[in-house]
Amino acid sequence: MKDVIKPKGSAAFGTRLRRLSERLDRQIEMLYRANGVDFQPRWYPVITALIDESEASVGELASMIGITHAAVSQVRGELIRAGLIRVKTDPADRRRQLLALSAKGRRYAETLTPLWRAIAAATDDLLAEVAPDLLRDLAELEAALDAEPMIDRIARKAKRGKHAFVD
Repeated sequence: MKDVIKPKGSAAFGTRLRRLSERLDRQIEMLYRANGVDFQPRWYPVITALIDESEASVGELASMIGITHAAVSQVRGELIRAGLIRVKTDPADRRRQLLALSAKGRRYAETLTPLWRAIAAATDDLLAEVAPDLLRDLAELEAALDAEPMIDRIARKAKRGKHAFVD
């Protein structure tokens, strides 16, 4: 089937990144299933953040992971239903809830650690094969967007008269 996105070049950059991410997630989900594990790739950042931090609020997780509060809230619900995390009231601020791994979540993390290492090793091999500097480049891209978001970059280009926009 014809790929209508690749020819769009840099205009479809975000779309290409999402497409690649979804492709990787589908393949990793197949790996989990093949190993008899009921685990979603989208849970990985929350689970690993809670391994590192032991407990955190949804807002703190969103900040640490770099995704939206709404996305973390959605994953939170899935992880609660799966029994992998527990929620408790923050003793310092009773209005706030803290998430932490449940005993089942800790066991899952221990079980999944060798698989996560294998995923990392395969990813390292893939990157070495086709894009050895991609992780460094991604970090630089993220830093550049932190310094000047796309909306500001586009506005700057428009002020120079390089692009016309619809009124």
